[in-house]
Amino acid sequence: MSIHTRTMIFALLVSGFMGTASAATGNWQTEVNQSAATLRSGNYSNSLKVADQILSAMVERLGADGADDTMLATALTHKALANAGLGKINEALWYWYIAQEISPAIARTDLSAFGAPGEFLKRHPFTDSDASPSGRVTPARIVKQVVPKFPPGASRFGIGGDLVVQIVIDKNGQPTLPRIVHALPAPTLSFVALEALKHWQFEPARQNGEPVPIVFDLTVHYKL
Repeated sequence: MSIHTRTMIFALLVSGFMGTASAATGNWQTEVNQSAATLRSGNYSNSLKVADQILSAMVERLGADGADDTMLATALTHKALANAGLGKINEALWYWYIAQEISPAIARTDLSAFGAPGEFLKRHPFTDSDASPSGRVTPARIVKQVVPKFPPGASRFGIGGDLVVQIVIDKNGQPTLPRIVHALPAPTLSFVALEALKHWQFEPARQNGEPVPIVFDLTVHYKL
């Protein structure tokens, strides 16, 4: 029997106005190219700042567009590469996995120009978790919650509904292996939900008194 811990958060935000089209892909290309150049130079601290600035702007402005999925996934990949270059392996994998969930094609991207960080990411494609202990398990306990915010861009374009994301809570109570179970049209909704979930704290699940990894599902109701 697979064991899942489930919870639901209702996030409410009334949109200020409705847009008619998503942000154009071209608006991001210059910034993404600059991010890539900074990564290739090996200045990982600065490249991480650039990636964070791009992601923050995307959360503010992106709506629903297939091209936007690719741009957001590329920015997340750059964030993952910067973290890998800084030796922050868990951070790198977290954002690399989200990038692949938002745009699976990103896993086939040639990252050789980014040296060792690119090689590291290519060795770690996203795979589904097998963290499904059988038998009697004491569920993980939530110690700290961070409520996801409604991205202004998604609100502006009238996008709402139920989003389901998933993580594996490891033996140390840390969120790992982020996954999108049920997406909504705006990719930023998935990103901000998982970004919030990344900062949750848990008492790990236990089996026979020993900590075990366990799957945790979160449903976020984005209401306009």
